[in-house]
Amino acid sequence: MAITLGGGGSASQINEVVTLNNDTDTVTLADGRVYLKGGVYETTTSTYPLASSSMQQIGVNFYVGAEDIYPQGVTWDGTFFWVIGTQGDEALKYSSAGVYQSVAWSTATQTVNPYAITWDGTSFWVMDNVGVVFKYNASGVYQSVSWSTATETGGSVGDIEWDGTFFWVTGTTNQAVYKYNSTGVYQSVSWSTAGETTQPTGIAWDGTSFWVCDRVDERLLKYNSSGVYQNAFVTLEELNASGACGVGTNVAVTGVTSDRVRVYGAAIGVSSVADRGAQNYVRVA
Repeated sequence: MAITLGGGGSASQINEVVTLNNDTDTVTLADGRVYLKGGVYETTTSTYPLASSSMQQIGVNFYVGAEDIYPQGVTWDGTFFWVIGTQGDEALKYSSAGVYQSVAWSTATQTVNPYAITWDGTSFWVMDNVGVVFKYNASGVYQSVSWSTATETGGSVGDIEWDGTFFWVTGTTNQAVYKYNSTGVYQSVSWSTAGETTQPTGIAWDGTSFWVCDRVDERLLKYNSSGVYQNAFVTLEELNASGACGVGTNVAVTGVTSDRVRVYGAAIGVSSVADRGAQNYVRVA
């Protein structure tokens, strides 16, 4: 996520991370831009309220191509990652460090095009490429429960996420996010991503905010709980970012092109970039 500084105030935006050859806690440039050094915990978010909005890859980064070369969705059950692969039409289990657990279960009887997966604390829900959602128990056994999002999404979908109470589905054609209750009933609530991206794919809930993958510019866009864009984004390392999920306060993202899952977390507190002789700084004003 590190970027370099260019000339003028337009070279960077609030919440982006830059590398600077500096060792002070804060850096203020002549044009008024203010940067806070990663690892400076004594500077509170009451002073810099946007400082905690920035995220970067935090180290969890694993390859799934040995099991499936087309990873789409990802979810976190509190202990393990589960990745939906469209080559084998199955859900694959990985440890918190990304080690494959030699456990998989198939979705092929219900759909050969699984696109997304989410965990609600008890069951898995898998969504196919036209927006039909199927329920599986913790062992991957189909529960003969399904519902469709096609009326709202037009049958062109990206991802599904459970926030603890409701499901949220991204509609790629309509460039919107839709809300459903625990039984799949549409709640007549949606919000648009069209101002930020024309191709919303993955969606994640971090306990406070939503993060939506922008497949056009390969970004992770931040929205509040009401779907209002927060003018904050993360530049992803994935090409063709597809699925996303909350991992506590962090966010995991799948990359179809790279066949990887990467986890992004808060940039405040990141260590120095030793090989560049520089420190990571977050723009806060």
